[in-house]
Amino acid sequence: MNFALLEQSVQYTFLNSKYSKDGTKSRILKNVKEGATAGSLAKVGAALAQLQGDDLGAATLIQKQGIPIGDE
Repeated sequence: MNFALLEQSVQYTFLNSKYSKDGTKSRILKNVKEGATAGSLAKVGAALAQLQGDDLGAATLIQKQGIPIGDE
């Protein structure tokens, strides 16, 4: 039995001293295409950081996967 991909999103962490006491701000973008590569997600994060005047601190792919129940 294999897992069934239900949903993907990506969380970006931006670094800038203007954000709270720890200097970070996170944003989650939903509906990431199933075939998206790590490189393409990193490029998007870097572009968003540049537009905001921030540094990109991290990018994390978040997946929700269904677990088959029964005789599948």
